[in-house]
Amino acid sequence: MGFYSRLRDARGDDEALQHCVESVVDQLQTADDPARPGMLLGKIQSGKTRAFLGIIARAFDRDFDIAIVLTKGTKTLASQTVKRIGSDFKEFIDEDEIVLFDIMSAPERLTKSELRRKIIIVAKKQVHNLDRVQDFFDEQYPELKGRRVILVDDEADMASVRFTKKKGEDEYDQGRIASQMDALREMLPRISFLQVTATPYALYLQPENYEQASQAKELFFPKRPAFTELLPIHDRYVGGEAYFGGCGADDPCYYLHVPVDDREHDALRSIDGRTIRDDRLWTSENVKILRRSLLSFLLAVAVRRRQQQMLDQRPLKYAMIIHNDTQRAAHDWQWEIVQRLIAAFELAVEDNDARLRAVFDEAYADISRSVLANDGHMPSADEAFADVCQLIADGELHAQRVNSDTQLEPLLDQETAELKLRAKANIFIGGSILDRGITVPHLIAFYYGRNPKRMQADTVLQHSRMYGARPRDDLAVTRFYTSAGVHKRLSKIHALEVALREAFESGAHDSGVVFIQSDATAGFVPCAPSKITMSDVVAVRPNGVLLPTGFDTIAATYLTREMKQVDALVPAAATDSKTFVDIGLDAALALIDAVAPTLVLPEDDTFDWKAMKSLLRYYAEKSNGSVLVLAETGRRLDRARSGDRSGLSILGTPELRALVTTPDRNAPAIILLRQEGGPALGWKAGPFWWPMLASPAQAASCVFAAKVAA
Repeated sequence: MGFYSRLRDARGDDEALQHCVESVVDQLQTADDPARPGMLLGKIQSGKTRAFLGIIARAFDRDFDIAIVLTKGTKTLASQTVKRIGSDFKEFIDEDEIVLFDIMSAPERLTKSELRRKIIIVAKKQVHNLDRVQDFFDEQYPELKGRRVILVDDEADMASVRFTKKKGEDEYDQGRIASQMDALREMLPRISFLQVTATPYALYLQPENYEQASQAKELFFPKRPAFTELLPIHDRYVGGEAYFGGCGADDPCYYLHVPVDDREHDALRSIDGRTIRDDRLWTSENVKILRRSLLSFLLAVAVRRRQQQMLDQRPLKYAMIIHNDTQRAAHDWQWEIVQRLIAAFELAVEDNDARLRAVFDEAYADISRSVLANDGHMPSADEAFADVCQLIADGELHAQRVNSDTQLEPLLDQETAELKLRAKANIFIGGSILDRGITVPHLIAFYYGRNPKRMQADTVLQHSRMYGARPRDDLAVTRFYTSAGVHKRLSKIHALEVALREAFESGAHDSGVVFIQSDATAGFVPCAPSKITMSDVVAVRPNGVLLPTGFDTIAATYLTREMKQVDALVPAAATDSKTFVDIGLDAALALIDAVAPTLVLPEDDTFDWKAMKSLLRYYAEKSNGSVLVLAETGRRLDRARSGDRSGLSILGTPELRALVTTPDRNAPAIILLRQEGGPALGWKAGPFWWPMLASPAQAASCVFAAKVAA
């Protein structure tokens, strides 16, 4: 039997993955132009490593002799990759069919027997590592240059497809790592190159004069590799759609996000004993959500272990990540605060302190909603509280700092290279080291304070350790703790990722992405994708919705006056009729202009009225000036649940969602929801109109750049 057939049977690869592996290797056989790599496009934590190991095994069946695997630039990740390959290929290594090593710890001299075997080399994307790889072929084993080689660039995002602008010139250079990779590909005449990525930005956001190609005035196509294979996504995958895609209150995903006040995130960065005092651990607003998050995590662990016991399953251990900052001093401070809270919990259990029960009750009210929405078993409050107290008393809430390779190495399981769970409830506190591909098993709580306002979008998505294969019952107790502002920015990045991915995956010759920017005279003009500033974009997919969220109303006195003007512009025929009415572009723009002054957006809000109007103009131009409107009254949404940027839960009824997202609508639509508002629902005043822009079903994915690079 061949390498892949044995690996396939041992792992139980399904038919979709087998087809993907065969398809990639078939295309690699002819993709021998080193300037035109193949690409495997998956999603974050979606099984890309499993797939490319299958591809290597099948390539070895098809006359490839050497595999070079390039990983992200940390010792730990390189070590994890070696261990993962060693685990999957153990039979082949034990039978002396494959030799595997990290280039930085390669055998002093390979024997003649080893040189006859298949060879797998793991190297970090780091200058000295790639120098060693070149030396391996150039100086040590030049006879291997003629062998067939598969080069796998794992996480081939903007880190290895990087461009720097030449000073004073309108030309671009590649980064050092990318240049070394090119040199390696040039040195080996029989090399096939496979990029593996979950972030398709590099396909679109290359400098427009880096590769000469004819492009339409508005429509930008990805600079595609020789071929691109889409990794099949398994049915247990939980990704951005769950966290940012929007859903109704009958779905456990609705409860994933728990807002954190910015002042709490700041207090956890500030190493100042006055911000978080020992005598105020139970009352301080500076740790309000962190305090509750620890109890919610313990409750989630207790609920899941009880559910597993009911099904005669082995109860599992679980993990929580606190990723609030990049600085080590801040991690030490956060670890100290968590230790103080754990000590306070332990003392409260001993003393039967009512304050512990009060925080627990908040956590129980929250977690029980999503468990019941999932039709799961939720123990009574008293049963669950007893379980939580037992976990605390037994010391099963354990916190560890992870902020360097040195600290991380001892925490890894020696067999799986995953973070080792030493207790039933494990908290890992750290920075970037936690988001560089390290696997955190059974992750059900993520406290995230990093502010990605000025980060590359592909980098931010890699922070998403909570993505991956997740049982639905785990998702029902999972929580994502971050500020409303950060959640909105992450939602915006998710929307951009989805818009680019869907346009890319469609495969149609006329599919692409429209990049536009504001223009004072025309309302919008085409914009080169290489000019956009990632943190200032608005992305709308076909049949998508753009709307303001997290806002409040103006004061009642002024709102009443402004609402009279808005009411006069809303067509009676479109109100509560479940029917779209065509009002044309000018009337639609007048409606938006009338509604905008009634709403007060948060200071750091990412919603842009200019973007809404520019996108409306663009869509209207493509539909001969047609703009539809639909209005609904009698809405009573609580302001606390007003943050869904997808708009799906805000639309409310399945009937209205179906009407708005119908594939038959060819023109843009303005949806107006008249909310009762008022203090009882958390609003300053009411009633008010909540506007949404719904893109046409057949439109191209559209990216509006609020700011562009010079």
